[in-house]
Amino acid sequence: MENRSGGCDEKSTKVVFACSGAADVGELTDLVARKLQKKGKAQMKCLAFVGAGITEMIDSVRGAKILVIDGCSKDCGKLVMCKNGIADFTHLRLTELGYIKGETPADTHNVDAVFEVACTLL
Repeated sequence: MENRSGGCDEKSTKVVFACSGAADVGELTDLVARKLQKKGKAQMKCLAFVGAGITEMIDSVRGAKILVIDGCSKDCGKLVMCKNGIADFTHLRLTELGYIKGETPADTHNVDAVFEVACTLL
């Protein structure tokens, strides 16, 4: 599963979506999702295709084990999924792990810590 291009149209049994927001916790979600892909734990998919309502892309993740990682309580990733008819997913919000928006560097320590939690949810 070493595909770094994202493979938007590829079917996968485990998929991760990150909010990838502009805040530090959003950056952290993105880095964790990329590490999950790099380590072969899940295929990272683009939340934008879900938000855009691209049916064939949305259908390509149905039936997969889906993890959605949000940085803060706005839950943008979760909301995008729900608004587009994807309800069967596991949700991880970084602020529930004690990370604080605006005070959480997206450094190796935090990426590794969230990665470990994410692995238990896949």
